Amino acid sequence: MYSSLLVSGQTLNYCIILFSIASLGSILQIFGGNWDVTSHLLLKPETFFTPSHTLLYGGILLLLISTLVSIYLLARHKEIKKDPLYFCFKMLIVGSALSIISGPSDFVWHEVFGVDGFLSPTHLLLITGMLINSIGTVLGLIRVNSFLKSRSLYALNHLFLVFGLIALWLHLISYVYIFALPISNGEVFNFNLNPVLESFMALIFLPVINSFMVLLTLNTIKKFGYVSLVGIGLILLISFSNIVPSQELSIFLPYYLISVVPFIVIDILVYEKLRFFKDKSNSKNKLIYAGTIAGSIFYLIGYPLLPLTLGNNLMPIDLSEFEFNTLVDVLPVFMNSLSDVLPFTIIIGAIIGLIATLFFNRTKIIQKIIFKNGSSKLT
Repeated sequence: MYSSLLVSGQTLNYCIILFSIASLGSILQIFGGNWDVTSHLLLKPETFFTPSHTLLYGGILLLLISTLVSIYLLARHKEIKKDPLYFCFKMLIVGSALSIISGPSDFVWHEVFGVDGFLSPTHLLLITGMLINSIGTVLGLIRVNSFLKSRSLYALNHLFLVFGLIALWLHLISYVYIFALPISNGEVFNFNLNPVLESFMALIFLPVINSFMVLLTLNTIKKFGYVSLVGIGLILLISFSNIVPSQELSIFLPYYLISVVPFIVIDILVYEKLRFFKDKSNSKNKLIYAGTIAGSIFYLIGYPLLPLTLGNNLMPIDLSEFEFNTLVDVLPVFMNSLSDVLPFTIIIGAIIGLIATLFFNRTKIIQKIIFKNGSSKLT
């Protein structure tokens, strides 16, 4: 039995505002963070005060506001501690605390050690806080959604849930990247992992994340078009943060945007919008197809960063032997090896996506996450 506390109008309005602001903060966080990584790899002037850092810490500021509202609600309504929403509040508080600590820590790290790699202690602290914030935001939006009666508020909450899902997807990908990309060799410390281990981490976890996020979207917002919206948002944010900053990398942008097509196909398949798909399989099989398709496209989605890890024929690139200077240097490798690497990644990603989807369906992990946070039963 869930608490009925949130049915009260004022408290519900606070929660809608709280998690809406948090979803925007999560988007700004990951957009700024991805842009900052790209700036590092393009060797653009590196200081703490950059546009990417402004977006990043602007997002942290919005999440801090959400956290302060959370603290206010917890102080005023102690009954919330008995509600599943309490876990979401705690995640916002913990994630924001980690992010705030990482800001001055990163500034000090830059001052003492100069240009750092991706996997520096302060960056790991920051991205961990960002991920915790993003998880808490999505779970909070799901929880609030179960209390909404107004059609307009319901639609508004779905909009911010789309933002939250996009941000969570990108945060999960970035959390894999911080370990899998061979770009953690700073001026003083080299935190790069073994290249083979980096490749295996990318090959395994990225398809799993894609499958998980598509299934989560399908199970959370059970309406046609939302998988496409989340997928398009994902591709656009990666485009503007990782590709558009470089004129050379943007050569592949028109082809990269084709990556939205599989998400549209998933929507059409699951919701039977074409006669060809109607009554061809039950709903469980459609979810399996959706997770498999999502897993298969992880390499294309990973342009231009993932080729740093998966190089030619799925083997890691030795950046020292490759004479890597900026991210643009990987473009010829990506283009020349795409015809060989892409089929392998599609097959591997599809297999791992299939296995992950079967596991998620069998264990009902996604359903448990949603049900525990007050969503209605799946159909």
